[in-house]
Amino acid sequence: MSDPSDHQALMSDLVKKQMVMLGPNLVLSKARQVAGLTVAEDGTVQAISGDPQKALQDLANTFMELSGQIAQMTLNALLEKYPGVKKPD
Repeated sequence: MSDPSDHQALMSDLVKKQMVMLGPNLVLSKARQVAGLTVAEDGTVQAISGDPQKALQDLANTFMELSGQIAQMTLNALLEKYPGVKKPD
């Protein structure tokens, strides 16, 4: 089982990278719509309530709707830093 703090760190990294590519207003708005996530102004995921894997899946899907392959490639690169986190489907 993966460490929930790894999920939190991975999602924080993902949000921050998307903020650079797509702009903070859009990215924060979308990330804050993901059920169970609390996201700070700087893109840090401060808390996850519920299943962290589901939150990661929902966040990844949200960003893929916005930027498709770019979001997928960013996520894949970040997952290498967190080997205990299962890749979203």
